[in-house]
Amino acid sequence: MRRRVGSAVLALLFLFLPAGLQGQESSSGTRVDVDGQVLFVVRVGVGSFMPAERARAASERLTNILKSSTPHLETTTKETDLGWLIMVGNQPVISVTDRDAQAEGLSMKALADRWTAAVQEGLLSASRERARQTLSRRILLTATIVLGALLVALMLRRGRSWSLLRLEARQRRIPRLRFRGLEFASPEAILRESKRVLAIIYAAGLLMDVGTALLLVFGQFPVTRRYAGQVWLWIWSPLVMIGHGILGYLPKLFYILVVVVVTRLVLHGLRLVFEQAHQGAISLEPWVHRDVARPTSQIIKGAVIVLALFFIAPLLPGTGSTAAEGISVMIGLMVSFGSTSTVGNAVAGVVLTYMRPFQLGDRIKLGDIVGDVVERTFLYTKILTIKNEEVIMPSLQALSGALVNYSARARKEGLILHTTVTIGYDAPWRKVHELLIRAADRTTHMLKEPRPYVLQTSLDDWYVSYQLNAYTDQPNKMAEIYAELHQNIQDSFNEGGIEIMSAHFYQLRDGNATTIPADYLRNHEPARFLVDARTREV
Repeated sequence: MRRRVGSAVLALLFLFLPAGLQGQESSSGTRVDVDGQVLFVVRVGVGSFMPAERARAASERLTNILKSSTPHLETTTKETDLGWLIMVGNQPVISVTDRDAQAEGLSMKALADRWTAAVQEGLLSASRERARQTLSRRILLTATIVLGALLVALMLRRGRSWSLLRLEARQRRIPRLRFRGLEFASPEAILRESKRVLAIIYAAGLLMDVGTALLLVFGQFPVTRRYAGQVWLWIWSPLVMIGHGILGYLPKLFYILVVVVVTRLVLHGLRLVFEQAHQGAISLEPWVHRDVARPTSQIIKGAVIVLALFFIAPLLPGTGSTAAEGISVMIGLMVSFGSTSTVGNAVAGVVLTYMRPFQLGDRIKLGDIVGDVVERTFLYTKILTIKNEEVIMPSLQALSGALVNYSARARKEGLILHTTVTIGYDAPWRKVHELLIRAADRTTHMLKEPRPYVLQTSLDDWYVSYQLNAYTDQPNKMAEIYAELHQNIQDSFNEGGIEIMSAHFYQLRDGNATTIPADYLRNHEPARFLVDARTREV
C-alpha cells in the first residue's frame, strides 16, 4: 500500500516536467547524458511519464547545473516517500524508484548509489572538458582583443601623424583671429594649440583603448570578473547618468534654444532699425534722436538679453539648488560692493549719451583737457589732445565738471576765436581796429562772413585792451589758427608802425630806439633826448 501511494505522488511530481517530452517506453531504455557523456539509462517510467521524459528532464537539469558553475558541489542522495532522490547541492536531478531497481535487478539504495556516482563523475568530467574549452576560447578571445587594441592604437597613431601633416601643410592658410583690430591668436599660436589638442585627443583615445582591452580581458576570468565588472560600473554608471540627464534635459534644452533663436531675431531687428536711424534712412524722432540711435540700441539690446536670461536661468542645470542660489547671492554682493564707481560711471555715461553734449570728432574742453573726442562709451570718453596725447575721462568725472564744446555751433554759425592786445593811448583806436581786422582776414580758416570785429574791453592806466573776434568753421585746428593769427597781428602792426607794447616799457628803455624790426622801417630817424642845460632834465 505504501509503495502504491509513493508511486502516485511521484507521478504527480513529474507532471510539472516540461511538456512536449512525451515519448514511447522501449525495452532498452533512454540514456541520461551531459555534454554527450552517457551517465546511466532510465528503463522504466513513473506513472504517466515515459522513460524518455524522465531521462530528458534529468539531462536538462544536469546541463543547467553545469552551466550554473555548480558541478563542484557534492552529489548526494536523499530518501523520500517516493524512493531515493539524487541531488547536486540543493538541486534535485532524478528519483530512483522501486520499479527502477527491479528493472536493474538491484536494490533502490544500490541503484541510487550507482547513479549518484555516475552523476558525480560525469559532472566533474564535463566540467573539466568545459574548462579546457573555455580556456581555449578565452585565450583566443584575449589574443583577438589584444590584436584589436593594437590595431586601434596603430590607427590612432596614423591618424595623429596624418593630422599633424595636414596642419603643417595648411599653416600658411590659417587666418589670424582678429576683432576690431585686436589680434587674439596668430597662425603660429593656433597651430601650436591645435597640436596640443591633438596630443590630448590621442592620449585620451589611447587610454580608452587600453582600458577597454584590459576590462574585456579580465572580464573573462572568474577570479577577476567581479573586479572588472566593478571598474566597468564605475566608468559606465556616470556615463549612463549623464546620458539619462541629457535625455531628460532635452525638453528644457529645446525651450532654451527657442528663446535664444527668438532673442537673436529680435536683436537683429533692433540692430537693423537703429542702424538705419543712425544713418538717417529712417527717423525715430522725437523718441530717439539720430545722434543717440546706436547707444539706445545698445541699451535696448542689453534689456532684451537680460529678459531672455530671466527666461533661461531657471532652466539651466543646477540653478534650482540652494548652493547655486547661495553662489548667485555672493556674486551679487561682490558686484554691488566692489563696482560702485563702475555702476556710477555707467549711469553717468547713459546721462551723457542722452544729453548729447558732444559727438565723435568734436573739439571739447573737459576740465583742463582740450582735445578731440575719438571714442565714447558708457564708462568713459577718450580725448586726443593737440599734443597727440590720449586722455581717458571717466563719465562720472565728465558729468560732474564743466564741459565746453567748441564744435557744436561751429558747424552752422561758426566758432568765435578771440585774442587780446594792449596798445598805448598814443595809437589811434580806429587804426588799431583796422590792423587787427586785417590780420584776421589774412589768417587761413577764418571766415570772411560774418566779419571779424574788435572790442575794447578795458581802458587801463597805461594802455587800452583790444579784443579781436573772428569766426571759423574749423574748431579742430584752433591751435594752428591761433598761431597764424598772432603772426599776422605782429606783421600787421609792424606794417602800420604801431608797437604792441605796454606803456610801462618807456620808463625803462632808451627812447631813441624802436622795437619795430628794421625790415619794416623806411626813412626812420631815432628820436633824441631834449635836455635843458639849466636844469639838466629830460
